Amino acid sequence: MLFRSKMADKAVRVLVRLGIGGMLAVNLSGELFPHQICKQMYGLKDEKGMLIEAPELCLKQFREVALKSELKNPERVSLFVGKAFHAISAGSTLLPSGAVIGLPRWYLNRAKSDVENSGIKFDGKPITWDSELGQTLTESYLSTENMIAFTIGHEISHIQRLDFKMLEIFASPLWLYLTFKMCSLIPKIWKLHGALDMLLKLSICGLNYLCYKFMKQKVDHWSEFIADEMSAMCEPKVAEGGVEYFTRRIKLNLIQYKLLGEEGRKFYTEEGDEIKSHTHPKLTERLEKLRTIQLRTDLSKNSSQDR
Repeated sequence: MLFRSKMADKAVRVLVRLGIGGMLAVNLSGELFPHQICKQMYGLKDEKGMLIEAPELCLKQFREVALKSELKNPERVSLFVGKAFHAISAGSTLLPSGAVIGLPRWYLNRAKSDVENSGIKFDGKPITWDSELGQTLTESYLSTENMIAFTIGHEISHIQRLDFKMLEIFASPLWLYLTFKMCSLIPKIWKLHGALDMLLKLSICGLNYLCYKFMKQKVDHWSEFIADEMSAMCEPKVAEGGVEYFTRRIKLNLIQYKLLGEEGRKFYTEEGDEIKSHTHPKLTERLEKLRTIQLRTDLSKNSSQDR
């Protein structure tokens, strides 16, 4: 019996070490090799399998925002068009492989016809483009220069903030290590055996996981708010782009909430927030904070002009 217990403990130790190593490898790989992993996995490709390059308009906005954000080594950042409808970034200009920023695929749309020909469907059905939904979709998926600037500024903040990157990389391995240590030490103090010992260990794992999940969500939300603020503070037009971006997104969610009925209430709230988006703050909260920043930057601009 003692031999089996020792073998089980040894096996658990091996699994924990493999888990910690695996987590570190996965978390680090995207940051250390952004071109090979993030860009290749999430980049939009043409019929020949080649990555679609970011339009000159986006590159122009990047150069302007990078300058105002005081981004070090901006030439080490590569822009690309992503497969998804949201932006993504990885790496850092301080790392050997640099960084990448992926822009939403709909940032390629320059005219109403581009949206209509993009293959978007609603609830699996073709869209009537002169309907309320069609007009909202057209408006939502046509980006402005200010919206592009805000999105780029937001992602620049993410690649600049190494503190948040360190938290993202080491939080999950550290949680696993501390949970293992607690499961190893606390039962020795209380001297439990059999089912009670197993129950205590499972309780420790469960409580630690809930604490980790809660804290990770708080840190993720904090990171997003800071990225929004840093982007919006570049200049008033960038803040305007952020307000415009979230206003359109909330409007689209409200339309879907109304038209999808019971199904829509599973994904959206009455205010237009996305129910299943746990890693990002509520859209309405982000919009409110950006409006406050926009008002502040406008007042500052007017005050400097009066002088």
